[in-house]
This record gives sequence, structure tokens and C-alpha cells, in this order.
Amino acid sequence: MEIKQLEYFVTAHNCGSLSKAAAQLFTTQPTVSRVIKLFEQDSGSPLFERTSQGLKLTE
Repeated sequence: MEIKQLEYFVTAHNCGSLSKAAAQLFTTQPTVSRVIKLFEQDSGSPLFERTSQGLKLTE
């Protein structure tokens, strides 16, 4: 786990969207998605449920 992964995770959660998080982090949406995907792989489970209305935390 890296600090960058935690920062992107928290920002995505607070924004409710990967694209809004990307804008706040001054990066692109694919980069945020990739970092969070790696974080999910490291943790062994999905962290977000991706819906048409944004991100929802998983249990």
C-alpha cells in the first residue's frame, strides 16, 4: 500500500466520481482508475461499486 493509493481512494470517495477526483488531483481519470484498481488488488477485494450514479463504498 502506498500513500498515493490512499490519497486517490479518499479523494475518489469524497468526490463520488473518478473523473471529479482526477480533476481535484490534477491528473486523468484513467490514472485514478488504475491506482485504485491496484489498491483493490493489494487489498484483495473491491473498494468501490461503480454505478451510473457514481462510486459507492463496498462493505
